[in-house]
This record gives sequence, C-alpha cells and structure tokens, in this order.
Amino acid sequence: MAAGSDGPLEGLKVLDLGHQIAGPYCARLLADQGAEVIKIERPVTGDVSRAMAPFAGGEPHPEKSLTFLYLNYNKRSLTLDLKSEAGRKILLELAHDADVLVENFEPRVMASLGLDFKTLSAVNPKLVVTSISNFGQTGPRRDWRANDLIDYAVSGVMSISGYAQREPVKHGYFQAGYVGGLAGSIPTMAAVLVQGATGRGQHVDVAISEALTSTLLLTVPYYTYMGETQTRRAPVGEAFGNCARARDGWVVAHSPRSGEWGDFCDVVGAPELKDPKFATARGKIANAAELDELLGAALARHERFALFEEANRKKILFGVVQTPEDLANCAQLAERHFFHEIDHPAAGRLRYPGQTFDASESGFAISRRPPLLGEHTDEILSELGHSRQDIERLRELRVV
Repeated sequence: MAAGSDGPLEGLKVLDLGHQIAGPYCARLLADQGAEVIKIERPVTGDVSRAMAPFAGGEPHPEKSLTFLYLNYNKRSLTLDLKSEAGRKILLELAHDADVLVENFEPRVMASLGLDFKTLSAVNPKLVVTSISNFGQTGPRRDWRANDLIDYAVSGVMSISGYAQREPVKHGYFQAGYVGGLAGSIPTMAAVLVQGATGRGQHVDVAISEALTSTLLLTVPYYTYMGETQTRRAPVGEAFGNCARARDGWVVAHSPRSGEWGDFCDVVGAPELKDPKFATARGKIANAAELDELLGAALARHERFALFEEANRKKILFGVVQTPEDLANCAQLAERHFFHEIDHPAAGRLRYPGQTFDASESGFAISRRPPLLGEHTDEILSELGHSRQDIERLRELRVV
C-alpha cells in the first residue's frame, strides 16, 4: 500500500479510470477517507466532465468545470492513452502495486482494451476492480446505452415521481450518477477488508439502475405481496406532503398528528382550519380541495423560515425548500463545517461540499485541490521508474 493522507483508508492506492460522474465520485469518496487516488485521463481532452457546464466565472474551460472540480479533489492526474500498447503497459505497471481500480465504462470497453478483470488480476491477484455501469456486467441489457434520465426511468423511480394524470418526472441534475458512485464505494471498501484478510481481490459489479431501484423501499414489496402497483399521488390534497407557496418561496407542510392540529393552525395563522371537519385524517381527505385553498392562503401570508422555526419550536414536522443561496448561508451546514474553500490556479477560490458525516476519530480534509489535466504525469511515471528521456518519448508519441 502507498502512503496517503491521514484517514481510515490511508495507505490504500486507487486507480481512477472513471469519467463523468459515477466512477469519479466513487473514487473521490475513497480519497476523502485518505486513499491515494491517481486519476487517469485521456491526453489532450481529459475526462469528459471537464467539458460539462457550469464553469467557474461562466467561461468554458477544461480546468473550470464545476462538475469536474467537485468530483476530483484529493486526486492526482495522469494522462494516458489506454488505446495504445505503451499506455496499457503503463496502466498494468500501476495496477501491479495498486489496491483498487475503479471504472465506469460500458461493460465491453475494458475487455476491448485488454484490461478485463482476468488480465488485471493476473498482474495483481489482490486487486479490487470496481465496475459501475448502467445495467451491470451481466444480463440481456448489459450493452444497452443509457443516461441519467433512462436510469431513472427503468429503475422504477420515475413511476412514483410526480402527480397522477401527469408525466413521470425525475430528480434534478445527474443524481443517478452520484447514487451509482456511492453504491460503488461501499462494496469496494468491503472488498478491501476481504483483501486485507485473504490477500485476494475481487470484481465488484455495480448497476446504477439497480442502485436506484433499491431506493424504492416499499414499492416493489407492495407489488410482490399485495399484487398492486403504487401510483403517483393526486394533486388534490397537495398542501400536505408536497410543496406549497409561502410569501417568499416554497415550504413543505406535513399533516400533523391529531393532537398537534391546533398548534399547527396557530403556527400558520389559520383559525378557520380548526373547524371539526378538518380534525381527522378522513375529514382532511374528504375536504381536501377546501383544505388546500385555506392552507395555501394562510401559508402565503408568512415568510418560509419564520414558519420553519415556529413549527419546529412546537415540534411540528415542517420544512422549507432551500435554494442554493440558502444552502450557501445555512447556519446548520456552517456549524457542521460542510463547506470547504480551496484555491485553484485556473478556477480561483471556490467553496466545495465536503463529506456527509462526522467521525469522532478521523477528520475530513481536502488535502489536494482538483488537479490540472496531466499535472502529475511526470511525477507518477518517475515513481514507476521511468527516466526523463522515457517520459519525453511517451509525450512525443502522445501516449501521455
């Protein structure tokens, strides 16, 4: 194992062949815990996420993609043409001493490059190879193309998202890739534990669509055991459990328990809701349209954070829809040191979200800013024993 940053995975050496979101996020989660991660990118253009908007300062630039910057701090960057024989040879040199390799190509790609699990494990029997793809390495759909929207569609998540009588909807941005990266990081760490105990590696196969399906919770068991399909909710009665407008934005009002109803009516300033016909769950459903109208009018008179604070003082379940500006100034996130600032030579000083938990015996730190394309190529090749002349020749041949 190689020397790395302080953290529970200190000494773990990871090769990140990922692109876009799922693979790089999986590898970065390992880096966040102290693993030494080498990001391997194609020469000249690098990871395709370098071309993904938005960009720092609004200027399209391969070193300013906010997506790339977020997914790749705590890593070093090595450019390498894996389609060349010399490039593959260098990759195998790296794999010989690595502990983990993460990739999220289509299943056919690694084998086409001569870098399938059998080949890699022959070079290093203890290597853990984590492959993240849309449908997994096996099955009739393994080679089918997909993207974030398709992953959400085939996973079943979209079937329960949105209003009944309307088209299904998906989560914002590219959440499927992040779910896939997170789903890949957990079994990878488990495989590392097995590696430490047995000295043997294994192939971790993660399907993004399956990872999304696993979040359905009750939907599949409901069909399995009840023989019925859970559907999207009707828009009537939307004031509870969905978003409603306050004076300055959106809030989420959850239907209180019967003993809390009076307090809830006081919080939103709507004594008319204390009418006995709204007192029970059945009554709220029977009078949903009128309830929506009265509650909507009441909520619109208040600022959302004032409602949020007052409701929680009374222990009533209530939330606000926070905007990016709200999150950037959120006292809760600040108290938990969620954001970290990093200087970058091209993108400038930016705030990055950190890890989603605190551990009492191991802290989180961004020990490396996001790398420039190929920034550490010479350094890493030198560590492998390549001379300056070798490196220059590889560069002339466009291998690196």
